[in-house]
Amino acid sequence: MAENGKSCDQRRVAMNKEHHNGNFTDPSSVNEKKRREREERQNIVLWRQPLITLQYFSLEILVILKEWTSNMCNV
Repeated sequence: MAENGKSCDQRRVAMNKEHHNGNFTDPSSVNEKKRREREERQNIVLWRQPLITLQYFSLEILVILKEWTSNMCNV
């Protein structure tokens, strides 16, 4: 039996689901954050911003080629 007279199961049931590791989180703020993140991910697609996507692609290719040539020269 626990010190305050309640069993561990009773205390566990009484805890709020949003109570994690000593922090209380507001479920509406969590849902809002998930919604915003989902919208941001939906905006990063080729057909919505093709020029920016191609720019990032070309920059990434340049970085990969630079690393590859650097590794080949060091061998």
